[in-house]
Amino acid sequence: MEAIRRNNMEVHQIINSVYQSNTYILFDHDSRHCWLIDCGDSYQVEAWLKENNKTVAGVLLTHTHFDHIYGLNTLKDQYPHIHVFTSENGAVSLYEPKYNFSRYHHTEFIYQSNDVAILKEHDVVELFPNHTLHVMETKGHDWSCLTYQVNQHLFTGDAYIPGLKVVATFPKSNKQEAEKSLTRILHTIQSDTTVCAGHGPIIVPIDDRTNNA
Repeated sequence: MEAIRRNNMEVHQIINSVYQSNTYILFDHDSRHCWLIDCGDSYQVEAWLKENNKTVAGVLLTHTHFDHIYGLNTLKDQYPHIHVFTSENGAVSLYEPKYNFSRYHHTEFIYQSNDVAILKEHDVVELFPNHTLHVMETKGHDWSCLTYQVNQHLFTGDAYIPGLKVVATFPKSNKQEAEKSLTRILHTIQSDTTVCAGHGPIIVPIDDRTNNA
């Protein structure tokens, strides 16, 4: 996938092998480090990092279902300094295969480090100069769901996937919260918003599609 550039920050999309979930790499050419949104196929991330001479500052999780976290341990082995950011509930699920659903896959996933940083509503993370990430709690699809806004980019995880109904039938789902979160996300989206969901293509505003053609 080609990188989508907005206000000097670029976003590279990786389509993972498990359920075609998305991992996003956020980077600025003037910075040595980059940030990940979710972590699936770590080998794809590592190949990109080597090709672009970057290192990872941290991983920001949209939620802690298996298809969005399964690469964390391998990535941590390669980059021991990284921190993982998630919600308070997400920090529980990282260590509980029943909650992150890895129990139902071929290998149970338990995060092998304790360097988890907790994010909550209205928290702000500085990624690069002039690029800050704002946190929205968007529970419903899962109790761990967070949505991130960075300038005109909105990273919604599975709380909003354009064209698809939000799934809220898992043990840690809540249909009413999912509907409230979806309404909030839709109200956040403006004409210049680039939507980067947990699955599917990046949805770029029409003007930017023309400019990047």
